[in-house]
Amino acid sequence: MQVSVHQDGTVIGTAILEHLDPPMGIAFGPFLPRDRYNRDQHANTVEGDYIGDRGRALSVHTDEHGRLDVLIAIDDRADPKVGRQLTVWFQDSSHFAALFSTHEDYQTYYGR
Repeated sequence: MQVSVHQDGTVIGTAILEHLDPPMGIAFGPFLPRDRYNRDQHANTVEGDYIGDRGRALSVHTDEHGRLDVLIAIDDRADPKVGRQLTVWFQDSSHFAALFSTHEDYQTYYGR
């Protein structure tokens, strides 16, 4: 699922949520920053060190579903093998299920 990450209405980056942890209601994938992204302001984790909960100032949106009710974390690492990752935790499991019930990880976990 393609998402955009916003701060105060400005897109700071995009991500493709391609991996899931279904029982935890978590989706994550590579984060691609835009010009307005600042790792010192937006990243929760920098080079493996937890900095703080910077996701409170951010929101995640999709073209099809609008703003998602999620908690947000950005992990920013210079190593190109790891790169930047966006992780979102869904507050409501029914929203997670509605968005990802056809995803392979979801179906594998729930045996569907």
